[in-house]
Amino acid sequence: MFALFFYSMPTFFLGLILLYFLYFRLTVAGYPIFPAGGYAPPSDGFGPWFKHLVLPWFTLALVSAATYTRLTRASMLEVLAEDYVRTARAKGIREGRVITRHALHSALTPVVTQFGIDVGALLGGAVVTETVFSLPGLGKTIIDAINQQDLPVIIGPVLFASLAVVVSNIIVDMVYAVLAPRVRLH
Repeated sequence: MFALFFYSMPTFFLGLILLYFLYFRLTVAGYPIFPAGGYAPPSDGFGPWFKHLVLPWFTLALVSAATYTRLTRASMLEVLAEDYVRTARAKGIREGRVITRHALHSALTPVVTQFGIDVGALLGGAVVTETVFSLPGLGKTIIDAINQQDLPVIIGPVLFASLAVVVSNIIVDMVYAVLAPRVRLH
């Protein structure tokens, strides 16, 4: 139920909900536990830096984790019905080993594929999350450049995002070779 809830939640809306409940409503002696936005550099200490980034991290993590939870579950259900898993169980191999060595190993291939696809979406979600939480970063730079119609500044982050997608897909191909040795290219 939680995976479906967070899967259907837009990043900006989840960020606003977290701000409402964890900044405006959750207070100790009238003071909020988490700051509403902005950024504290690591030079200010680990505590302030961490407090300023907890809500943006949770916003991105909850949406992403929901996707991977649903995909892993569906893939595991499909793999657990395969003949080789039944054969491993019939041989008397421990259930934990059957799940980790046989089933999960095969079920991770679609999850890795989704990660390669999601890199661009995660960068886009980070832009929105930075805007919601008033974080100075690539997201703010992109939004300011779009508002000012500054084309050279827009091109830079777009090229960076494109490079990140290409690199992540190369890494996905390398992980494929580890997860499923039969797909190695010689």
